[in-house]
Amino acid sequence: MVAAGQPVGLASIFLSHKRTIMKLAIATPRAAIVLLLFSGIVHGQTFVPRSQLEDFGSVASGTAQGDSPPSITHLGRELVMDFEGWRAQAYDDPAGFCTIGFGHLIAKQACKTVSLESFAGGLTRSMGEQLLDSDMSSTRRSVAAVVKHQINAEQYSALYSFAFNVGKRNFEKSTLLKFVNEGKHQFAAVEFQRWIKAGGVVYRGLQDRRSCESQLFVGKLVAEKHLPFKRASCVSTAAGAAPSLDLLYDIDIGESI
Repeated sequence: MVAAGQPVGLASIFLSHKRTIMKLAIATPRAAIVLLLFSGIVHGQTFVPRSQLEDFGSVASGTAQGDSPPSITHLGRELVMDFEGWRAQAYDDPAGFCTIGFGHLIAKQACKTVSLESFAGGLTRSMGEQLLDSDMSSTRRSVAAVVKHQINAEQYSALYSFAFNVGKRNFEKSTLLKFVNEGKHQFAAVEFQRWIKAGGVVYRGLQDRRSCESQLFVGKLVAEKHLPFKRASCVSTAAGAAPSLDLLYDIDIGESI
């Protein structure tokens, strides 16, 4: 599950004053239209990783059998687990999709409407980590197949986290990948930070994730082996840290060409 955090700007105003706005909408039809617009912006985000949605119900394609993409590093894996969040029992994510563990998609409908089968008893943390590794395998294969320039293990890991979140198709068509393959790593690092919108809304959680992925990519995010990932080590609290609004990309849409 994408740790989207709180929406930024007008959407946050809607959430803060939702009850007042709803009362106004009842009294004034025109306000009702405004309410619907705000509601669509706030709740349009699909929290399951887009790579999961792309793979659901089909056999994910990757490199030829026998090919082994570079592994995700300990730090990269910890980053993904931190931002996806952990739930031992099946639950409905904000989009109404039945989910468990580290954002594993069980069904594109509510849990109460499907048979949970092997997930009925919940997961141990170890089982959840194994499931995440399996879920990310198609992302790793896809990323490795399109990266043509030599990069290191941490850079691959940053790209795995990014593509798992925004989707393999968005990554394959991205300016970020173009810069990676041209060896322009500093330009690529900036591109991470443009992908902070979902459903038309800028989310702080996406800003934080992109900041951490970008720093991992350029080698500024380090940690002792086997120590837990600390989000605070790579999240910027500086005002105006995000790129200007006309340069942002929406993970539900991709780059506009």
